[in-house]
Amino acid sequence: MLLILALLFKRSNLVVFLSIALAAGGFFWFSDNQNQSVLESGELEVTATLNDGMTIDGDAFRAQVIYRGERLQLSYKIASQKEQQQLKQLKYGDQLQINGVLEAPEKNRNKDQFNYQAFLYHKKVHWLWKANSLKSTQISNKSLLHTLKNFRKSQLEKIDTTLDNKIAPYVASLIYGDRSYVDATVYDNYQRLGVVHLLAISGLHVNLIVSGFLLLLRRLGFQIEKTAITIMCLLPLYCLMTGGNAPVVRAAVMTICLMLGNLLPIRITSLQALCCSFMLVFLFSPYCVFEIGFQLSYAVSFAIILSGRKIMRRTSSNLLNSLYVSLISTISGIAVMSYHFYEFSIVGVFLNIIYVPLFTFILLPLSFLLLFCLNVIPLLLVVPTAIMKIAVTVSETFAVLLQSIPFTTWVTGRPSSVFVILLVILSFFFFYQWEKTGKVCRYLIPIVLCLFISSVNWTGKVSLIDVGQGDSILIQLPWNKGNYVIDVGGQMAFEKEKWAERKEPFSIGKNIVVPVLKSRGISKVDKLIVTHSDADHMEGLIDVGHMIRIKELIYADGGETKSIMKKALQALPETPTRKVLAGYNWRIGESTFQVISPKIRGEAGNNDSIVIAATLDNRKWLFTGDIEAETEQALLDNPLIKADILKVGHHGSKTSTTPAFIDKVKPDIAIISCGLGNRFGHPREETLTTLEDAQATIYRTDLQGEVRYTFSEGFSFGLE
Repeated sequence: MLLILALLFKRSNLVVFLSIALAAGGFFWFSDNQNQSVLESGELEVTATLNDGMTIDGDAFRAQVIYRGERLQLSYKIASQKEQQQLKQLKYGDQLQINGVLEAPEKNRNKDQFNYQAFLYHKKVHWLWKANSLKSTQISNKSLLHTLKNFRKSQLEKIDTTLDNKIAPYVASLIYGDRSYVDATVYDNYQRLGVVHLLAISGLHVNLIVSGFLLLLRRLGFQIEKTAITIMCLLPLYCLMTGGNAPVVRAAVMTICLMLGNLLPIRITSLQALCCSFMLVFLFSPYCVFEIGFQLSYAVSFAIILSGRKIMRRTSSNLLNSLYVSLISTISGIAVMSYHFYEFSIVGVFLNIIYVPLFTFILLPLSFLLLFCLNVIPLLLVVPTAIMKIAVTVSETFAVLLQSIPFTTWVTGRPSSVFVILLVILSFFFFYQWEKTGKVCRYLIPIVLCLFISSVNWTGKVSLIDVGQGDSILIQLPWNKGNYVIDVGGQMAFEKEKWAERKEPFSIGKNIVVPVLKSRGISKVDKLIVTHSDADHMEGLIDVGHMIRIKELIYADGGETKSIMKKALQALPETPTRKVLAGYNWRIGESTFQVISPKIRGEAGNNDSIVIAATLDNRKWLFTGDIEAETEQALLDNPLIKADILKVGHHGSKTSTTPAFIDKVKPDIAIISCGLGNRFGHPREETLTTLEDAQATIYRTDLQGEVRYTFSEGFSFGLE
């Protein structure tokens, strides 16, 4: 805050600041212009170098390779367990003979979701290489960097195969910064509590490691100057060993700058060291500014350096100081967390007081002790393993218990750019007033109000979420008066051999529907309607129900007869349920919803789908599930089927959307939810012809991504 004021009120400083900003912008523009590909989409069979990010998860192989100096993201489906074992022997720098297809990565197909295309672009990756065949040429081209990566890979494999599976993920995370071994449930628990950052290597971890190394070298008789030089040489290597995580790089560069200040006849402050690290990292990798870890690390460090010392001078209590640091970290990172994760932990401010010492002073030293024993004296593993298992068990048990406490997490949704800027300004204002007056609560109110206002859905929306080959529809009434979900998508689960099973399979519910709901500020839905018990409409229900509160689960009478629905109901025993038939309805203001089919108890098949006629924004909507010609014929005499906007039945199959039905509905707009290049050939030409003959405008999720209708505004699309 003081730096900002100096820039505003001292003309010379402002000129310097603007000059640096202009130079940085020019450098970024130049670097961005160099980030181009010389390759083209299509078949490609060449030899490439295995470079980074190699993972083998069941029958999925992924890695980054280099061909003609260009990085490519490789994926390959492993054919057998023998081939899986062979691929595990690969090392970075190996040459691979690859035959496959180059494809351009897509943008996110749903609004406000993770943009994989931009993510790869910022890593200078322009193509996805989907391999049909893959084999090693027995030739290697290893550099020093590849050697370090191979050492890291071998250590991670040793940790995973040798240490107890309860503690191995913690050792891998805390020493090498690899969280891929952490169980998804454990990770989610820590994330909801706001302490998941402790599973990554933070600046505090680096400082403790440096302090321990300093102490060790001094005990061994090294001089201060030689000790400092040794550490400055080792820190860059450690950054590479940890995968170049932003917090590690920041802490390492800051430490080197501060040590140089002690060795040279110049004084370098923490703020100057932070600025130096920012500039050096930016010059080395301009796209780092888009990384979440980079944004959080520098925002939190900047706040602690500028405000932390002044605020903490007012108290000598270590407990209170810890609480202050936690609060400073939370407020300084709140804009970043809300924008990228759509939520933040309310209790994290307090839990950090417990978890930071646990991870920093117990789990981290034990991890290094275990690694030392693992590589030097394996016989001594028993005692530290037993101690760490107890600590980890206590940590995870406490995290599970805290999940039962309501309102531990605030789902804010993704704030607009205007609200992000406002949050940053209010955060500066908060720290300024805290420094000046010593008061906290009253200056938190504007931040809380800003988050609340940004999460309010001022205008109603109807969103056909792109869930691939399936259905999921989100209806949001204005002013947060009601949030309704019709189906949650899903995919068929196929039996696999044990070796081919993936550690964390992709889930439509967890990886698509839940993030979409949270990005809209939704932590609970008033009604979740499952039209019928097919996997592509409800397989994601369990994941959604575990992560989003469902006030009422609605399904057609008879839907519970299918095993997939039985499994979901057993997994969500506390969720209120309602079986419905034609005649069930509800109304909120001018918005009405009327179930018009099925009329009798069925067997949860396509023709037993719940059909809803709704009035939203003074327009008639018809949501048809997967009904086919038989049910369409039975509905012809129902006047409620006439609609302005039709959600086309059964993804545009030729067994639905008969000319007679469309002649009665008379839709102006027809929306088809189907997967890009799906194996069923949906939508079928017959269906498209029927809709075109009726002069209906057709929108499709496979071509346009998420189809969103905003009250009083009209349609927009995810792939715009």
